[in-house]
Amino acid sequence: MSQIVQAYMNQEWDYYDLNLAKALKAVEQDDLDHASAYFQRIAWALHSLAKHHPAN
Repeated sequence: MSQIVQAYMNQEWDYYDLNLAKALKAVEQDDLDHASAYFQRIAWALHSLAKHHPAN
């Protein structure tokens, strides 16, 4: 895997982690509108990561 792809994947995992933390905090605060937006961002990050992950 090239260094560029690896750096991109690391950035996407950071984005995933950040949005997961925000989503969980929003759920704890019963702010489901914001939680939904964060979970959508998580889904986008996972979709993006899946493009670079070899199929099992």
